[in-house]
Amino acid sequence: MGYLVVAIPFGLVFVLLGFVKIDAEPRKNTIYTFIWFFIACFLSTQVSQSFADTHIGLVIIAHWRNFVAELLMLATFPLLLLAITLKPRLSFAVGVIPFLLLSLANYYVFSFRGNELNPMDFLAIGVAKDVASNYNFGWSFNPTCGLFSYLIILQMGFCLKPVQLNKKKLARIVSAILCVAAAGISIARLPSVYVMCWEKMGSTHNGFLVNFFAQIITTLKQAPEGYSYEITEKIAERYIAQDSSSVATDSASADSKRAESAPADSTAERPSIIVIMDEAYADIGTLNPEFGDTLLYKKLHKNTVKGLALSSVYGGGTANSEYEFLTGNSMAFFNHGISVYQMYIKAPAYSMATHLKGLGYETFATHPFHRQGWSRETIWPLLGFETTTFLEDYPQKKKIRDYVSDQEMFEYIIDKFEHRKKPLFLYGVTMQNHSGYNPDDESQKLQVPLKRYPGYPDAELYTGLIRESDKALKYLLRYFEQIKEKVVIVFYGDHFPGLNKEFYKEVYGKEFTSLKERQKLYKVPFFVWTNYESKSIDVPLTSLNYLSNYVYKVAGIEFPAYNRFLSDMQEQIPAMNSWGFYSTTHHKFLNYNYADGKEKKMLQEYRMLQYNSIFDNKRNIIFK
Repeated sequence: MGYLVVAIPFGLVFVLLGFVKIDAEPRKNTIYTFIWFFIACFLSTQVSQSFADTHIGLVIIAHWRNFVAELLMLATFPLLLLAITLKPRLSFAVGVIPFLLLSLANYYVFSFRGNELNPMDFLAIGVAKDVASNYNFGWSFNPTCGLFSYLIILQMGFCLKPVQLNKKKLARIVSAILCVAAAGISIARLPSVYVMCWEKMGSTHNGFLVNFFAQIITTLKQAPEGYSYEITEKIAERYIAQDSSSVATDSASADSKRAESAPADSTAERPSIIVIMDEAYADIGTLNPEFGDTLLYKKLHKNTVKGLALSSVYGGGTANSEYEFLTGNSMAFFNHGISVYQMYIKAPAYSMATHLKGLGYETFATHPFHRQGWSRETIWPLLGFETTTFLEDYPQKKKIRDYVSDQEMFEYIIDKFEHRKKPLFLYGVTMQNHSGYNPDDESQKLQVPLKRYPGYPDAELYTGLIRESDKALKYLLRYFEQIKEKVVIVFYGDHFPGLNKEFYKEVYGKEFTSLKERQKLYKVPFFVWTNYESKSIDVPLTSLNYLSNYVYKVAGIEFPAYNRFLSDMQEQIPAMNSWGFYSTTHHKFLNYNYADGKEKKMLQEYRMLQYNSIFDNKRNIIFK
């Protein structure tokens, strides 16, 4: 139906043009050239859409206003150049190139990750450049169609004779007015666009360009509805004013449903806490038990709290998973595609590191890759880490696919633990399992044949990489089992890997259409393990912003004020991410627009406290 919507009017236009003598005198040819100019911009919307393997007809059917915005947006640069050069053919030929290149970038990002290009990807361009060697940038059908369509449109225009504009000043004024009008109308439409980031839904329903630029517009800092410092202060006072006895009561209530901890005791020896966020570590068996049940975290039964946690990112965006764990904040209140690290953290901010440093911990963060990635060399010190180390600090003698292996990183962590001078809080981000997953001659030996799902070499390589991670993890746990000092090991994955979309559909058995089904690709494994006696609990589902609660409980550390709020929040809303939350009232996943009652109130309070912590640093309430 979408193809018909596009084909019929264009077919009529071409038939009518067939009755017109194009080889006219220069004066008359001006009209035809400008007709071609605007038809060319119209056609280019489909060229842009073709890179996303969709077509503009679907956008016209779904939201005609978005189509108008898409068309005007694409015409903006050509109109600007037309006002400068007064050469319609050249203006179009050059003016649409930035948009077509953006669409081409979207094609490759979608091919590698399964989600469309978003503004955050440009903030991570340094990381992308460093890992590009693991991706296959082959030229395929969609780029070929897009390129030829663009050349055909140019050919149509260059068959016309050059125009001769007698009233140049008037032409420039009209072109400039049209340019400003096109830009203004398209930008005015963006705030009302419902941004979609699941697979290619943004391109299908909004148009790629509209969906992409709508994400930029909605990244602007906006206070929650009804926000004020005074209201937020009243919310915070409920938790700041709690004494130790009330905290113990609250914790005991929460422990009946989640992990229990020893009573907080300032005189007791505090355990060292080692946190490992493992790159792209996921359990594909959660999509279908028949896939396999061999991951190490499932085999831990003693002194372990383990389960699944919702992440807010898929296929990339590692820094956002860091942010949720370290701060207790959620990506739910940011637009999809935001990198909080690079956009909003500009001054010292509260995190687990700042709290534990205040309790006398040595705070240490490490990542065996380039320090510029996600601006970690700047952000980690602002989050309270006294020492940070990166790729150049590693021996780099045990690599897998040119990345420092998990085994080498865990050996490095053990070395830092042995040289600690006081209780250690170490946060490590691995690199071994980073995408892409195109096997080469060296990495083929890592592939694990998937007999039930043949034909997916990327999944076979990924499965082999996870096997290597589990071997290294087993080595790490065995070492700390022999250590007399108390140690807490926290392990979690940052997101699902961006494997072939058809592979996931085949494993799951159908499309991921509903919110409940989509959330399956955002569940990552986690565990909190101790080398001393602690209660073992299986957690059906939580989310990364709550994981610090489990760590504090197992370590016997009294909750800071913000975690007291998170504990209450978790009782009402046990799991949440950027896509939605699990409602204990309705017993299902809901979009945040459908929150009601106490859940809606808790979410509003959470959003206000989070906004205060990020954008109102000079009057930061909850973290006093």
